[in-house]
Amino acid sequence: MEKYTITQFRNDYPNDDACLDKIWQLRFSNLVCPICESENTYTKTKDRRSYQCSSCAHQVYPTQGTVFEKSTTPLTHWFYAIYLQTTTRNGVAAKELERQLNVCYKTALRMAHQIKKLMANNSTEPLMGIVEADETFIGGQHKNKHKKERALLNEKGTGAINKVPVMGLLERNGRIVVLAIDKAEGKVLKPIIRENVDRDSTLVTDGFGGYSNLHLEFKQHEIISHDKDEYVRGIYHTNTIEGFWSQLKRTIKGTHIHVSRKHLQKYVDEVAFRYEHRKEQDGMFDAILSRVVSA
Repeated sequence: MEKYTITQFRNDYPNDDACLDKIWQLRFSNLVCPICESENTYTKTKDRRSYQCSSCAHQVYPTQGTVFEKSTTPLTHWFYAIYLQTTTRNGVAAKELERQLNVCYKTALRMAHQIKKLMANNSTEPLMGIVEADETFIGGQHKNKHKKERALLNEKGTGAINKVPVMGLLERNGRIVVLAIDKAEGKVLKPIIRENVDRDSTLVTDGFGGYSNLHLEFKQHEIISHDKDEYVRGIYHTNTIEGFWSQLKRTIKGTHIHVSRKHLQKYVDEVAFRYEHRKEQDGMFDAILSRVVSA
């Protein structure tokens, strides 16, 4: 697996014009002028984020309709923020972007969230083959909360009351679908499985009751009984999705410290994107840029 190094990045994008040219190439490399229908090349307009038709002077703005359109932040800052997101194992905190880019925290956080949106999985193709399904909970530990907050939670019942459930579906050696959900129960989990998994697939889950009777809807449903100390049965296990949960929790706890329920899905999407592209790090940067121009 090749790596896209910082030296290569700086050579490719030394200034805003180079960044703008990349966006232009991705969006309009074969553009025919809509005004004069000329196929002559467009040229960069001086001191503007636009390209001009050499025949009729019609101008096109490559950043129009993208996350860059109304941003006064230099394109080099945006590209570097995307680069950092694709070359770090556990992501980059907004505070780190603030420090490295010398921008205010509000700007850094907005940039981070916009990039995370571009990392979201928009595929409608169902998962196939052996698909592991599991759920986890994201949030602070009860013992670490303030005394008054712990007392309030105790009145309502402890458990995972202050945690957010997250549902995951992982295609063995393939794609992954991860969603923050309201409740980890069958009436929430099963519709997600039906929507995202091909009926000819083999589902592998633990013994949680929310996955009951799925053998009636799918080709095969293998249940790994963790409560009976069973973790692997031949090729069937949920170790892969559980490894992803470890990565997700390391990213949130180690890099971002705390993530609100409102924005959790963005951080989940970020980790899922990085997981799916883990064997092609050199292509992650271009993959996000292609989503910028198609969003």
